[in-house]
Amino acid sequence: MKDSAATISCIRKNNLLINKDYVKFLEETKLDSFESVWRHKPDETVKDIKPRSVSRFTVKHGDTPKSLYLKRHNLEFVGFRRILRAFLRRKAISQGILEFENICNFRKSRLPTVTPVAAGEKFNGFLRARSFLVTEDFYPYISLEYLLDHSPHFFEGRQGEPRKKTLINEISALAKRMHQSGFNHRDFNATHILLHYKEETGPPELALFDLQRVENHGFMRLRWKIKSLARLNYSLPDEIFSPQDRMNILLFYNGRTSPGFSDRLQWFWIKKKTAKIRRHTEKRRAGKKGMG
Repeated sequence: MKDSAATISCIRKNNLLINKDYVKFLEETKLDSFESVWRHKPDETVKDIKPRSVSRFTVKHGDTPKSLYLKRHNLEFVGFRRILRAFLRRKAISQGILEFENICNFRKSRLPTVTPVAAGEKFNGFLRARSFLVTEDFYPYISLEYLLDHSPHFFEGRQGEPRKKTLINEISALAKRMHQSGFNHRDFNATHILLHYKEETGPPELALFDLQRVENHGFMRLRWKIKSLARLNYSLPDEIFSPQDRMNILLFYNGRTSPGFSDRLQWFWIKKKTAKIRRHTEKRRAGKKGMG
C-alpha cells in the first residue's frame, strides 16, 4: 500500500469521483464509467448481504496485475439527503461517495487509511440510488483481527508482551489523533484496524478502513473516547489481553502510566459501554440463529 496518510486529489467524471492518480489506469482498463465498474465480475466475494456486498478482483494493467476491492451499495433511499444537501456542507448523498469523501478527509488530517481509487453513484428517480467504492488492496497490511485469530503466539512470551504493549500504545495514539482531528470511526475495532510490521521488534504501521460510518459532530466529542475504546476493548480476545492490557488502552490515550480518579471513572464507563455492546451483539446473533 502506498503512503497511507498521503493527501488525495480527485476529479469528477462520468458520475464517478476518481483519485487523480488512477484516472489513466481506469481509462486504460475500461473501468471509467458507473456501469463498467458495477457489472465487473469479481474474483472473490468477501461479503454479501442485502444492503451491500464486498468483492475482490484483479485487473491486468500492462504487465502488472492490480488487486482491488469493490464495495457495492444496493438501491437505497436517499431522498431526504438530496433535499438537505442544499443546507449542509457535506456534498455526499450515497454511501459510496460518502466513504470516498471520508477517506479523503482523514488523509487531509494525515490519518492513515486505505487508498481510494474511485466511487460512483447512479440515481433511480429522485429518491433512490446505487453506489460503490473501489479501493486498492491493502497488502502487506492485515487486519488486527486476522493477526489475533491466526497468530496469537505473536503476542505471547518474553517477546510478545512488549509487542502487545507497543501495539496498544500505537492504537491508542491513533484513536486520540483521530478524535483531535475532529473525526470518530464508529466501528473502531480490531476488524477495521490494519497493521504492518516492517520489523517484528518495532512498532507496527497502522491504517483504518471501512470509513462509511464516521462522525464529525462537535457536540458528540465528549463521548467519542468512551465509545471508541469500548468498541476496541470488546473486540480484543480475553485469551491474549489481560485486564491491565485493557486498562493501558485508556492510560496510553490519556498519556498516563497509572490511573487517577478521572481515569478510573472513565474506565468504569468504558466497561459499561463494552458490556452494552456485548449484550447487543449477542442479541443480534441470537436473532439471526432464530431466523435460520
